[in-house]
Amino acid sequence: MSKVNDVTAIERINEAIANIKDNNFNIYFFVIDSRNVPNSSLAYIYELAKTLQDKNYKVTMLYQLQGEYTEAELYKKKKKGKQIDPSKVFIGVGDWLGKEYAEIPHMNISHSQWTVTPSDILFIPEAFSSLMFQTYQHKAPCRRIVLLQNFSYVTDFIPFGVEWKNYGIYDVIATTKHQETLIKSVFPYMRSKILSPVINSVFRKPIEPKKLTVNLITSDQRIANKVVKTFYWKYPIYKFISFVDLRNLSRDEYAEKLREGAITVWVDNDTQFGYGALEAIACDNVLIGKVPDSTPEWMTNEDGSLNDCGLWTYDVNVIPDLLANVIGAWMQDNIPSELTKAMEDTRTKYTVEQWNNNVETVINDVINEQIKSFESIKNSIQGKIKNELKEDK
Repeated sequence: MSKVNDVTAIERINEAIANIKDNNFNIYFFVIDSRNVPNSSLAYIYELAKTLQDKNYKVTMLYQLQGEYTEAELYKKKKKGKQIDPSKVFIGVGDWLGKEYAEIPHMNISHSQWTVTPSDILFIPEAFSSLMFQTYQHKAPCRRIVLLQNFSYVTDFIPFGVEWKNYGIYDVIATTKHQETLIKSVFPYMRSKILSPVINSVFRKPIEPKKLTVNLITSDQRIANKVVKTFYWKYPIYKFISFVDLRNLSRDEYAEKLREGAITVWVDNDTQFGYGALEAIACDNVLIGKVPDSTPEWMTNEDGSLNDCGLWTYDVNVIPDLLANVIGAWMQDNIPSELTKAMEDTRTKYTVEQWNNNVETVINDVINEQIKSFESIKNSIQGKIKNELKEDK
């Protein structure tokens, strides 16, 4: 590199540092189109994006959709009553997560000219190895950080013989200590941070008295059938009990049902965090749950035993019996104090206040690391220039 190029590089580095310090940079999140199907992992990403936007950062959600209608094309089709191909429309999260999340700026990088600067930050979900490769191949100058919520997605989608350093990626934000441990066991060079999820404030204890209904949180219809049918067969005395299926509701509707009901049955074998269980507890539901294949951290005590914040089982077939016991205790106002105390303690975790503080800490750390990285490169170039000047003398 010539002296002129060195000086130019230093000028660009100074510009990048100034942009970061002046908050004149972009934060991008790559997302998929949920097509209005609730998705807790996607909700985490949008929650982070919205929080950063509220802190006055410039945030944009990126997605890829080949052949997407332009606004003008869509308007013409609607006006003329022509058939609209739903695969060419980005639907987003507005109906289930909320209008304020849908109103975060979105950009289709399949259509739009997307340019990034060294000051920018791109968050990539762990499943999108293809985007990691694309941004590496095209030498995107921004800092790329992986959002890790589920280690299984890493092993599912990354090609054999490849790891993140092959894509030039060395930064990861994990949702739990367990996820961080898993990724560093295979990629020990990763610079990692933990940003625990948040239980949104729509999930709260109700003002009105509870109804003796049972909320059902499971994505597997066969499990729902097994629990409900077996319960009615074994306990016909409780045939007046109603079950409420909470699938495919908007977040506000989902939270309202949780606040109304007294009991929640939760079965999610594949979860890494257990949003549904925590949301039910936040709404003051007595929780009956099957322990997932990967036990969430909040569900266990320091000695490894299960927390008393719910009634836990490893066997779905036991749930109808546990449910009958809880209904009987609830009707007699005899829910164990150990359970209610543990529920109250659990409600103090993952609050909005904690989330906002943690996001502030993480983004400040990312920004400071970015500045230090640029300053290190600048110092290296300046040292090289000094050495060359000495040699010229």
